[in-house]
Amino acid sequence: MQLEDENTDAAAIQTRNLGRVEKTLVKITDLFSGFMLLGLVGLLVLSILSRDVIRFPVPWLEEIATLITIYAVAFASIGAWSRGAHIAVELVPMAIKGVWHSRYALFLQILSIVFLMLAAWGAAEMMQRSANNRTTALSMSFSIYYGGLLLAFAGMVFTSLLRLVGEFFDKPKQEG
Repeated sequence: MQLEDENTDAAAIQTRNLGRVEKTLVKITDLFSGFMLLGLVGLLVLSILSRDVIRFPVPWLEEIATLITIYAVAFASIGAWSRGAHIAVELVPMAIKGVWHSRYALFLQILSIVFLMLAAWGAAEMMQRSANNRTTALSMSFSIYYGGLLLAFAGMVFTSLLRLVGEFFDKPKQEG
C-alpha cells in the first residue's frame, strides 16, 4: 500500500521541509564560501600588485585576508558538515549491525551536537573576552574573527539538529 500525496501526515511533510531547509542552507553556505574564496584570490592579486608592481605595500590587506579566510572556512564547514564530507573514522559503525547501528548513529549525532555546542559556547566566550583587543592596521576588534568560529559551530549545530529531527520524524511506514 502506497501513500497518496493527499494522505501524507504532518511529520513527513515537516521532515521534507527540513530537508529542503538543509539543502537550501548548504547551497547558500557553499555560494558564500565560494564568493569569499574568490575575494581572497582578488586580495592576493591586489597584494602582489601593490607590493611588487606599484611598490606601495598595503598593510591592511593581510588583516582583511585573514578575516575573509576565517569566514570562508566557516561557511564551507557548515556545508561540509551537512553533507557529511568531513573526515570520519568509521571502524566501529562497520562492526555494529542491526538495531544497534541506528542507536549508535543516534548517539554519535547527539554527542556531536553536544561537542559543537560547547565549541560554539567557547567561541562566544572568546568573542566577549577579546572585545577590547584590536588589530594593528585597521583597529578591528578580534571579536570579529571569533564571530566566524561562532558562526561555523552554530551552523553545524543547526544542521545537526535538522538531521536529528529528521531521524525521529522520517521513519518509513511498514505495510500490512
